[in-house]
Amino acid sequence: MLIHIGLGKLGPAEVGAPTAAWPIIFSFLAIGMGLSTAGVSLVSQHTGAGGREEANTAAGQVFSFLMILGIITAVFGYIGAPFILSIIGTPPNVLPLAITYLRIVGLSMPFVFAYIAFRFLLRGVGDMVTPMLIRAVLVIVNVILDPILIFGWWFFPSLGVQGAAIATALARTTSALIGIYLLFNGKVDIKLTLDSLKLKLRWVVKIIKIGFPATITRAESAIGFILLFALVAIFGENPVAAYGIGRRVIHVMTIGIWGFAGATMTMVGQNIGADNKERGEEIVKKAIMLSFTVLIILAIFVVLFRTHIMRFFIDEPDVISEGARYLAIFSMSIPFFGIYRIFDSTFKGTGHTFPVMLLTLFRIWVLRLFLSALFALTVINLGIISLDIGFGIGVVGIWYGMAASNIIGAGLSSLYFLSGRWKKKTIDT
Repeated sequence: MLIHIGLGKLGPAEVGAPTAAWPIIFSFLAIGMGLSTAGVSLVSQHTGAGGREEANTAAGQVFSFLMILGIITAVFGYIGAPFILSIIGTPPNVLPLAITYLRIVGLSMPFVFAYIAFRFLLRGVGDMVTPMLIRAVLVIVNVILDPILIFGWWFFPSLGVQGAAIATALARTTSALIGIYLLFNGKVDIKLTLDSLKLKLRWVVKIIKIGFPATITRAESAIGFILLFALVAIFGENPVAAYGIGRRVIHVMTIGIWGFAGATMTMVGQNIGADNKERGEEIVKKAIMLSFTVLIILAIFVVLFRTHIMRFFIDEPDVISEGARYLAIFSMSIPFFGIYRIFDSTFKGTGHTFPVMLLTLFRIWVLRLFLSALFALTVINLGIISLDIGFGIGVVGIWYGMAASNIIGAGLSSLYFLSGRWKKKTIDT
């Protein structure tokens, strides 16, 4: 999730627009990242088993499949933006800005899906550096374009939220074009050809078999975030802005852990493919120790400087106060999220995506959403019935519910890891 620093200077409604649109965008990304999980699993296991040609074929099939879905997603996002944002309870003064943001970013989805495929496929052969460098290009382009297009520097007009969306779309398109060039010109360890893009039934079946549970996993997370936003929106514009800025800070805080998780996914997949199960298990344990240590340090830093961090993004006192409270509560659960993320990547790396789907469903829907509603509201409306069981402590209850879901989720995922079922191969050899 990219940070639009300049929007905080325009007001809470402008900050709220990307916050409202982001869960929808994440729903789209869930499709690409879920199916790309099949790419990591297939490519890493074939690479570990010595099947480089099969790895390239799998990569081509995944890339082609994702490009088709990217086009479909772009059309759906543009047409459905007003309806979707309305039904999730976007505040009226935020709604038109959120529609603009969602439509512009949504149109870039074919390129976004191409970039996702590039990232995940290279992860399958163990190349973490190239995607990291291209991601750096993405961030740099976005940071440069953001103030230019938001505030209208030089000869550019002042576009506000529309400028932020254009900056994001251009940055992701640039990264995708670089990735496509590298994949088709043999500049990386995967070489795509036009022939490898011709979809074949047996590969599509394999991609869907592994990728569908992962897609459902990410989709249920995305829908959970949509409902979580709707829950926050009950308490008004300022909590929405505080939640939006706080989420961006947490995202920056966890960027490094996504790198650990990606490396773990690849290394475990290759070792399971090569029948080195004990080494794969040792890799997971070391990754967890490292990620937990790093995140504890970062969490302490964020908690200590939470007010200053919020003030950097926005000048509204009420938003700063609520955002600081959010960071104080939620940041301390992030080390446990790191544990959960390492286990999650481990299971995906060996193609065991169905247990991941169940774990994520429970963490997001049963733990995060229910606990947040239980703490925040007095009456929980489940559609068919209403339960008068809530604690009613307000928006702070959402922050506590979110934190609890990370801690309990880490414990549950560790139980499946200890069962050892994730060590079974999922490729044909």
